[in-house]
Amino acid sequence: MAAPTGTTEKQRTPRWLLVFCYALMGPAGAINGAFVVLSVPALAPFGFAGLMAGGIAGAAVGLLPAIWMARRIAEGIGGRT
Repeated sequence: MAAPTGTTEKQRTPRWLLVFCYALMGPAGAINGAFVVLSVPALAPFGFAGLMAGGIAGAAVGLLPAIWMARRIAEGIGGRT
């Protein structure tokens, strides 16, 4: 089905903006993941390996807000509504 007249196609978010936003959100997610591991007493037996796993999981989850933030910034830069 064709797009209605007067609308523009959805443009892709620039890759540099995605990388920049992940550089901000990835470490924040990793720190939060490590704090979650430190706060749960049941994860204490896993030691340093558990702490690293929590940090890696947090960095992976940090990708989601980075994508959201990059899309919002791109909308503002492009002047689209």
